Amino acid sequence: MDLSTPMTQTYPLSVTRNRGWYGKVRKLALFAKTPRGRVRLGEVKSGESVTVNVPQDATQICGKMDWAKSVPLDLTLFNGSETVYANFWFTLNPLRLMGIPTMPCRIESQPR
Repeated sequence: MDLSTPMTQTYPLSVTRNRGWYGKVRKLALFAKTPRGRVRLGEVKSGESVTVNVPQDATQICGKMDWAKSVPLDLTLFNGSETVYANFWFTLNPLRLMGIPTMPCRIESQPR
């Protein structure tokens, strides 16, 4: 164990992904934004729930699939042991389908 790097405190956060048609066969990678940069938390498949360990100093959580990113969620109001939802929605917008500016996904505190 390397003692020169400080241990980061984490808290559990449950992430549930709905069964939307967008990216149905792809995993959604989960990332947290911290003062030290972006931290990969894990992945969630369509229709599944996972529990990830989020650094205490994380300010946002977002999803990423290939080059496209989701709309992020502000984590400053969360204190751990809660559930957030990766909500995908239907769209006919060809730019949004390609992930420009974001893919049709939002990390939210309520399911759709």
